[in-house]
Amino acid sequence: MAPNGGATSPIHEKSRGSRTDRLKFRQDHRARLPALISRFLGYRPPGSKASFEPLPFPPFSWLKHVPMKYEIWFFAWIGSFTGIILIEAIMSTSTAFRDVYHTPIIITSFGASAVLLFAAIESPFAQPRNFVLGHFVSALAGTCITRLFVLDPRYQSGLDNRTFHANIFINGGLSMATSALGQVIIGAVHPP
Repeated sequence: MAPNGGATSPIHEKSRGSRTDRLKFRQDHRARLPALISRFLGYRPPGSKASFEPLPFPPFSWLKHVPMKYEIWFFAWIGSFTGIILIEAIMSTSTAFRDVYHTPIIITSFGASAVLLFAAIESPFAQPRNFVLGHFVSALAGTCITRLFVLDPRYQSGLDNRTFHANIFINGGLSMATSALGQVIIGAVHPP
């Protein structure tokens, strides 16, 4: 509908569509890449079915006889459990994470990522490209912005909860918004 209550003209609709069409590629070049790389980049051929056959040895060869729903449940549990255990093991060993930065044993966004990666496997947010690039862009934006805030000598006392420091809240909001913007710009959105 037009602002005056009437219907929009086909010419107006065509011009609106052509603006966004100019930003799109004329052809999806990911189809020309090797299958593993194009799948990592998020390409799925039109009308494609399952992306791969099970590995030809047990227990994977038994998956032909298991309904897809149960296979997803099984691998969601195995993948989430293994991924989180590995992250916890790395974070709790004697590394800079623990000794210098005093980071928590687990970061909550990894739990959300595990649910997306292993339980919502066909979601656009759960694709490996979005996961890797989304976390990279978010870590880069958060680290760079926090480094700027750390230049303020009062910032550390706010982190230690000795005084109220509004810059801590501004840092969090600015880091999150910049991370989201970066993910949208590169086309690799991953929610956590």
